[in-house]
Amino acid sequence: MKDSTKTLLKLSPLVVPFIFIFLSGIALTAMQSFGIMFYGYKYEDHFFAYKSLFTETWFYHSFALTIFAAFFSSLLAVILGVFISYNIWRLPAGMKKYGIVSRIPLILPHIAAGFIVILFFSRSGIFSSVSTALGATSGMDDFPVILYSRYAFDIILANVYKETPFVIVMIYAVLLKTDSRLITTASMLGASTLRIFFRIILPALMPIINTVFIIIFVYNFGSFEIPYVLGSSKPGLLSIRVYDYFFMKDLSLRPVAMAILMVIFIFSITFVYIYSRLISRIDIMDRKL
Repeated sequence: MKDSTKTLLKLSPLVVPFIFIFLSGIALTAMQSFGIMFYGYKYEDHFFAYKSLFTETWFYHSFALTIFAAFFSSLLAVILGVFISYNIWRLPAGMKKYGIVSRIPLILPHIAAGFIVILFFSRSGIFSSVSTALGATSGMDDFPVILYSRYAFDIILANVYKETPFVIVMIYAVLLKTDSRLITTASMLGASTLRIFFRIILPALMPIINTVFIIIFVYNFGSFEIPYVLGSSKPGLLSIRVYDYFFMKDLSLRPVAMAILMVIFIFSITFVYIYSRLISRIDIMDRKL
């Protein structure tokens, strides 16, 4: 028996129930999105939920805003996480322990990150007060609108604050396994700091960077806590639309909420597949070169 088979058999008591619950949830959501197994209501047109979605302008606006917020949140978190972890790794041995400060936001729930953004970036918040005290703005009304904007800047800020420490943990673990003698040799041969980073460090980090980006993007695409605290009512992210249709509208419209959940799920699976395929092709091309 192969080692992989033995490992799967050992993990089966945990994996099988998880897979069963996960697939059952997906199946139930899919059926209810078609009006099946939706107790108390009978739907003659089982596609009415999807028809109501794909014929509404708000759905496309909300879908585009969700992709925008998820993409830039993930991209900025990855860039900032790589920058911070790389600079912590370059610190003298005695100072690296202070890098633990960068991981503090990990202990906070996502909803707390949303309230922190409100505390700092609202028109009556800390940055607005400091700006007024320094004379940069004349008062609260003169401070730029960041919260509850139609472009989800506040959501992006909260996501970056919460998820950058996760990137730091993942990237720093890989950096610890990097042979520092490569850096020393490259420096002795006259390579600049930027050249060392882009030619030695970044290629070694790309596999974990791609993995982290996928994890963060998929989470951000379907997340609810931060958009619920910070999100604008119009057009609103898809997760907020699910909440509205499930709790705030007539019970007969709940299949629409399930249809939105299925759209989120199908898009996430498609994104992971396409992104993984593109990365694998780029990796093969790099090897040929």
